[in-house]
Amino acid sequence: MKRNFTLGLIVVFTVGLLFANMGAKESKKLAGTDKYKVIRVDGRIVFQRTKADMKKGDIFLAGMALSFKTPQSRAAVISSLKGRFVLSASEKGQTKILPAANNISSRAGALINLIDVQNHFSGRYLVIGEMKLELGKEAFPLDDDNFFYLSYEHEGETIRKKLNSENNHVILNKEDIYKIDGKAIPYSEKEMILYYRSGGESKKINNFTPVFPSLTDLKDEVAIILDEFNGQDNEKKIKEVTSYLNEFYGHPQKDNLGAWLEAEFSLK
Repeated sequence: MKRNFTLGLIVVFTVGLLFANMGAKESKKLAGTDKYKVIRVDGRIVFQRTKADMKKGDIFLAGMALSFKTPQSRAAVISSLKGRFVLSASEKGQTKILPAANNISSRAGALINLIDVQNHFSGRYLVIGEMKLELGKEAFPLDDDNFFYLSYEHEGETIRKKLNSENNHVILNKEDIYKIDGKAIPYSEKEMILYYRSGGESKKINNFTPVFPSLTDLKDEVAIILDEFNGQDNEKKIKEVTSYLNEFYGHPQKDNLGAWLEAEFSLK
């Protein structure tokens, strides 16, 4: 009888430990679902409790009180369990945690005709480092007499910048574009107009806004995303990175992005 009682106690104790362990693991999992790492902050956002500015790499827990100090302030955050989200202010002063846009479109390959080029150069357009973009030779021969150029406004003056080319690839380079009379001007996002000049005549292609990010900031931000998706395959990682870039920078060009990811993260 005594032996059976002792065995019963052992069984109860073991089962209790098992459930306690399961509870701890489940609690940890649940806590992890509401824990996010900050990828990037646009504008200024302040943690109300500590009065500290939110910055890249910070941890945000759902329910933390935030103050959005500038118009259109927002933050990109990520959770390995739940994915990527965007924090923004609601009308009632609370924090909205919205699923990030899942647009993974990128542009790749040679631009064969006028429609290709017009569709390609539209909206906010991400350029990582120096980009060499292949053009169809029949529609867009590139030489001293046939070339693309950009037009933009700077301090009330219209600036026209001829784009260099090589083997029928047009080259987009921040240092060349943001230079007037041999002197660099401060970089800022500007809507520009792309033209193609041939036979002494210029043809407008489209309006677009080239975006040249800080490569240091970009590398840090992408590293956070890849770290959170460490257990995923490369295809999933590239989709997550592409989606983030689309939402916070502009449409990337697939070959330009692919070359950079391979060089910086051995990701392909």
